[in-house]
Formats: sequence, structure tokens, C-alpha cells
Amino acid sequence: MGLDVRDADGQFCRVVGAGRRFLALAIVALSALLLTSPRHIHAQPPAPEPPSRVVAAVATSLAATFASKQPGAEGVKVLPAAADLYTGDMLITLPGAALRGKNGAVSLKSLADYDGRSPFPTLETAFTLNDAKTSDLDVTLDRGRIDLTNTKAAGAAVVRVRFWDQVWTITLDAPGTRVGLELYGRWPSGSQFQPAQPVAPSAPRKPPAPVASLVLLVVSGSASTEVSGGLTLGLKAPPGPALLGWDSIEGSHPQPQKLEQSPAWADPDASLSSDGKLAAAAVERFRLARVESPSTAISTFLNSTDPFEQRVGLVSIGATDDLTALIKELSGAKTPVEWDFGIRVARHWLGRCPGHDQKMYAALISPVHGYTPAQARIIMKLLFGFSADELGRSETYEVLIDYLTHDQSTVRNLAAWHLVRAVPQGKTIGYTPGATKAECETAAREWKKLVPSGQLPPPPPKKD
Repeated sequence: MGLDVRDADGQFCRVVGAGRRFLALAIVALSALLLTSPRHIHAQPPAPEPPSRVVAAVATSLAATFASKQPGAEGVKVLPAAADLYTGDMLITLPGAALRGKNGAVSLKSLADYDGRSPFPTLETAFTLNDAKTSDLDVTLDRGRIDLTNTKAAGAAVVRVRFWDQVWTITLDAPGTRVGLELYGRWPSGSQFQPAQPVAPSAPRKPPAPVASLVLLVVSGSASTEVSGGLTLGLKAPPGPALLGWDSIEGSHPQPQKLEQSPAWADPDASLSSDGKLAAAAVERFRLARVESPSTAISTFLNSTDPFEQRVGLVSIGATDDLTALIKELSGAKTPVEWDFGIRVARHWLGRCPGHDQKMYAALISPVHGYTPAQARIIMKLLFGFSADELGRSETYEVLIDYLTHDQSTVRNLAAWHLVRAVPQGKTIGYTPGATKAECETAAREWKKLVPSGQLPPPPPKKD
């Protein structure tokens, strides 16, 4: 027979073969404990109840523009039109997703950057709604871009915006006032990954973290922003002091930047390029696919022959934190789009918040993927990238070229990705994800001719 007991780590395990004598001793010990005076019993305090979920807003956009993930839940749920949106849920949005706060004073809209005009290379938007007890809307921005608009019939509207360790209170002075915010995180090039080590409670240290940056732009009307620390700044749409910046290194900029006119990226109705239109059309097809079959839409788009649909599928696996699928894309990309854009999505995922680097590393060395710790550290370094100083050393190129014949396809794919960016002339050599060993060896020989050992790459050709 066996008995369940709690081990040193607080986990239950089964002691097998204890026999009747062990059970009898256990019963005696338990009886003695029950007969002990209550003053000698130190009960553990009950675990705090999770905060109750309450409706904070209602979706006003088309069906399947919102997907929600409840705290602690596996997977995401695609939401219908006019869905109630609850506090605490991570809301992962498609471009155009819109909501109205429960008191009707503020609307929020998620926007895209199909043509790469925004200040940061954001790929998707996600946020959490909080119970707005002292404001008209309370939102924690996790990543991406949102627009906030005062929709009251008269008077100011107040929005509390939380991100990283910041809490900002934005007052939209009058109906129609619109403010855009964009948040992006990334690991600085040349960052060095270190697996987490046990830290003594007496000497805690802050683990390395990506750098986050945020911009706030008053698009129309005027607003005031009280940043963390109590400083309140007045802002006004162009021409005026319209732009406010913040980053996790320096904090908020002391004065808003004056703009003579709104930047092109701030206009959601700006005309798109031909590629931008194709990307927007692919997103709309994805939305429709999610309406019809939420469980298969991502895999359908990942396996599409349309490069824009492939990109939508890749962004979606990163946005929904499907780390298993994301790591498989690093090794199993079949097309240049999967190879190039899949690496961009993985790097974007790493920079979203502190701790994602450790999650990625743990997933790499897990039985699911089976990389050795040494291989996983190489992959993490390649995902972090190289500093200007590192790119100025010949050893960096020697290592990258050697990695083109590495046993792991993930290492080969990442090394080639860096080489063609650092040495544009190497694009003519070509690289095929999933190439045979002989093809990889041929590519490595060509790269060694272009960048001989001990030398730096030739300067890029001059543009006419």
C-alpha cells in the first residue's frame, strides 16, 4: 500500500510499501496532533481568493476581432460580436478591434501598422481591462497600439493606463479628444543570455530584462497626463506639444515634444501601399476563418501558400503564446517567409516582457524539443543578436559561418538570418530553410570566400 505525503518542495508524493506498521504510526501521530492544544497549532493562512471577474466593457467591432485568455487558463477563446469583456482577461486583438467602456465615456480601438510607419515594429496588440473604480476606463497595455477617444456628450473623460511598472492617468479634456499609445519591448542587440540561478533571499538581484519604450500622441483635441511620480503634463494635438515618450531605462521625458503636424503613422485612415492592402486583406480573411473555425484558423494560415497569410499565422502563434509552435517554426520553416518572419516573431515574443527569455530557454531544453543546454544557449544568443562591437570583429562571422553546418537546423537558420543582414552581398549565395547537409556545406564554402577567416566583410555596395 502507499501513502501520500508532502515532500521538501511542498509537492505530494506516494510512499510505497510502508505497510500496516507505517500506517499505524501515522494514525498515532495524527491523533496526537489532534489532541494538541489549539494554541500550539499554526494553521497556514488560506490562499487569497482571485479577484472576481466583472464586465468592464463591451466589444463594438466585428466578431472574432477579440480573443480572450483568462488568468491561468490554457488557450484562448475567440469572442463573438457585442461580447462582454471582463476584467483580468488578456484581450488579444486583431487590427480594428474596438470596445466601449461600461459607462460609455471612453472607446478604445486597436490599430495596425501594415506599412511599417509606426515608431516601433509592433506586430500585435494585447491588453487587460481593470475595474475602473476612479476613472472611466482602466487598462493595462501589454503591447501594441491603442487609441482612446472621449465619447461623452459633454465634459472630460479619465483613463488610467498601466504598463510595466507605470500607472498614468490621462484626462481627455473634451468629447472627441483622441490619444494614441504604442508600447514595444526588445532586447538590446548584443544582450547576453544567462539561465536563471537560485538567488539567496538575503541578496536578491534584479534579473536582466528587455527594454520597453512607449509613445503617447494626442491625435485630436487636448489632454493632460499624470505620469508615475505625480508630474502632470499638458498636451495638445499638432500643432502643439503632442508627443510624450517613456522608456524603462530613462523613464518619461520631462517635456512633451512639439509637432507641427501629425505623423503619418497616426492616421488610421491613411492610404496603404499595395503590400499593406494585401496584408490587411489577409487579416480580414483570418478573422472570417476564426468565425467559421477558431480551432483550425491558425494552422490553416501557417500552411497557406500565400506569404501574407503565413505572416498572419506566425504572428498569431506568438500573440497566443504558443511557444511549442513558435520553436518548431524556428527549426522547421519551409519557405523564406516562414524562415525570415518566424525569427522576427520569436524575437518580438522574447522582448514583450521580463522572464520570456527564461521561458524560451526552459522550453528549448524540455523533453518536447530536446535541445541540450549548450545548444539552447547558442539559440538564445542568436535570437538576442549582435552588438555593433561584435559585428566589428572577424570572429563573429567565423562563428556564424561555422553554424551554417551545425547539426541543429534552428542554429543554421538563425546564423543564416544574421549573415544576410550583416553582409547584404551574401544574399546572392542564397539560403534554403531545410536544406540538405551538402547544400549547407556548399553555402558555408561560398560564405568563406566572401568573408575569409580573420577578415571583416567587404563594405556594402554604394547606392546610386
